[in-house]
Order: sequence, then structure tokens, then C-alpha cells
Amino acid sequence: MKKLLVSVVLLAIISSVVCAGDNQSTKYVRLLSRNAATDSIDSVYFNPAGTAFLQKGFHIQLNGQAVRLDYSHELSSKTHTMINWVPFIPSAYAGYSGGNWAVFAGYSIPQGGGSLKWNSIKFFNKAASRFLDGDFEGESSTHMLSVGASHTLSPIIAIGARFDTSFATADYEADFTFPTALGGAAVSGMAKMSKSGMGFGGTLGIHVQPNEKINASLTVESTKEIKLKEESSGGARGTLGILKASAPDEATTPWVIRAGFSYTFPFELEIPVSFKYSFWKAVDDDKKDTMDAAVGFRYWLSEQLELSLGGSYTTSDTPKKKMDNTFLDPELSSITIGGGMGWEIFDNLNLDLGLLYPIYFEKDGKLYKELNKQVVVMSLGIGYIF
Repeated sequence: MKKLLVSVVLLAIISSVVCAGDNQSTKYVRLLSRNAATDSIDSVYFNPAGTAFLQKGFHIQLNGQAVRLDYSHELSSKTHTMINWVPFIPSAYAGYSGGNWAVFAGYSIPQGGGSLKWNSIKFFNKAASRFLDGDFEGESSTHMLSVGASHTLSPIIAIGARFDTSFATADYEADFTFPTALGGAAVSGMAKMSKSGMGFGGTLGIHVQPNEKINASLTVESTKEIKLKEESSGGARGTLGILKASAPDEATTPWVIRAGFSYTFPFELEIPVSFKYSFWKAVDDDKKDTMDAAVGFRYWLSEQLELSLGGSYTTSDTPKKKMDNTFLDPELSSITIGGGMGWEIFDNLNLDLGLLYPIYFEKDGKLYKELNKQVVVMSLGIGYIF
């Protein structure tokens, strides 16, 4: 039985659900380019060295996102779809700036954070050369707690360091129906499994601010090796065998290089540009390195109100020959548009509203065709400086 089960194509880790990655603050959602930011405590995530240039005082920021997921693929000329809502994904940052130095902490979900629920889906069993009918529900997330500090080396140069502790969880539930030749009712039915793991990593960065108009940064994030261990499991023998054989054994994140540059024009327009390169190939031979390039536009209508718009291009980390492995949650290249507003309600109390919409490029696997998804992210953030 085990030989028949391990060949089922299933359960590539749900790491891209809700565009997980850099949408870790509302300011990012509405701008898409934060790698050179020094104006807000969410720099803890994007540009830790930039926190040395924050306004003096205690900073706190809370963010929440709601996400709509719409996934689809075609199999044997039939289209299968899944629609799901993720009602709340949080992130939070806090820190103190002494004027030329800062200490800070952050909470984010850089991988996962959402859930998928597929009903009446077909999974391919290579050993038996046939499809199995079933339902599948899965959710995964990597919660990251960060602490760090930054300090200026001169009036225009600062360095920053961050230590990260990541906690990964993955929960799967499936209900497969096996034909008589593969065990029939005796092995069919529902099963559940949960896995978790923890890893550590760090970030180093440098920020240059030659004047109030120009900001430039370079940041390197280390890999975080996270081995997933089974916490609990049970249910129908055949279905559970599929879950055990196919669920990922790790949630390791890659080395990442970030670079950013921004320029503020005299007529109240700032244009920030960001670049990110993730070394996924070093983590998993079945993946490709990915690249993200983004540009944003911020325009201040007044001292209290600004409008923003951003765009980015992201490459997929999955080769075409491996696309079938991700049909539940396809890894696709995309162009993303984000926009929104920032409002200083009163002194030092800021409200951010953002909307993010990725446009994914449809892709075919060998079995599963027209793999596609639509994601809409709505975000609200509030920050205060004491």
C-alpha cells in the first residue's frame, strides 16, 4: 500500500497563499516598494538599518489584512475552482528611536497565513496510473518574531541587525475514495495530520541618507532552516498514508538580498524603487530563484494626507515540469498593482488603507492545465508615535 500512496502528487506546501511574503504592512500593500523606507516602524521588516533615521520617540504599528482567494485549474476539459476568504492576517511592529539609534521588535507572517479548501478534486496516483477522488483542506503559516537594533555610523550612514525566530505550522485534512483494487472502503475516508517546526535566522543591512530627499539601502537576510515534525495524525489508513507520504518535511526559507532607492521631488512626490532576490534553488533543487522588482509613487495632497500607487513584477519559483506538484496552490509569475492612502488623523496618529491585486500568468502542467489564481488583499494599518 505504501508504494501506491507515496506517488500521489499532493500537498506542495502552501507558502504562497495570500501572496505571502512582503505584504507585511499596509504601507507596503498600498505602495509595493518599502526597501528604502525610513518613515515608519514597518522598516523593521523591510529595512532594519533605516530605523536609525526614524523620528525620535516610541513607535507602534498594527496591521490587518483580509484576503479573497479564487483558484482554478482544468483537468480532462473540466474546470475545477476554489473560492475562500481569509478574514484576518495580522502584523505588528514596535520600537524606540533615540534620534540616531533604535531598538525594535516585530511580528509578521512571511510564509503562508491562509488556507485552501478543495471539494470534489482529483489527485493522480502514478503507481496505479489513475486518479483518486477526494476533498482536501490545508493551511500553513510561518510566524516570525524579530528583535534588533540600528545605529548611525555618521550623519548619513547607518547599519542595522535583526534576529528572527520562526515558528511554522501546517494542518491538513483530506477525504479520499480508493477503488477496490487499491483497498476500497477499508482504506477510504477522512484523515488529519498536523506538523510544526522552528528555525532561526538573522538580517544585516546598511542605509545611506545623504540628504532628506535621497535614501538607499542594502539588506541581506539569512536562510532559516525549519524542519517540520509530525505533532498529531489519525483517520482512514489509506488517506492518512497519502498525507504522511506527501506532506512537506520542511518550511525552510532562503537567503534573500534586498536593495532599495527612493527620491523625493520638490513638488511633494516620492518615487521609491525596490529589488529583491531570493535564493530558492539553494533550498530546494526543484525550485528556481525568484526576483521581485517594484516601483511606487507617493504624493502628498497636504501635510496630513497622501495618496500612493505601486506596481511590481515577481517571478515564479517552480519550473514548468514541476507545476503539477503545485496544482492545489499554483506557483505563478505575476504583476501586482497596489494603491491606497495615508492619513495623519492628528499629531503622530496615522491611518493607512491599502488594496493589492496580483495579476497571475496562467501556466500548464503535464496533467493539470490552465493553472491560475486571483487574489485580492484589503489592508488597514494604524500607527502612533509617543
